Amino acid sequence: EGYRLLTEAEWERAARGGTTSTYFWGEASDQATISQYAWYSANAILRSRPVATKLPNAFGLYDMSGNVWE
Repeated sequence: EGYRLLTEAEWERAARGGTTSTYFWGEASDQATISQYAWYSANAILRSRPVATKLPNAFGLYDMSGNVWE
């Protein structure tokens, strides 16, 4: 009671940390930069990783990008 899932727009805003750049960390798309913020195929070695081990977005939210293949 009193709880609901986020709308797509709300989730997008939360995931982006309120930014308007291409990525929530800015415009950089090199592996070194991405690896600071997200687990993905090049750095996760085909397995999920512990949460909150990468840098958070501007809202302080962790793991809004990457980590598990859906």
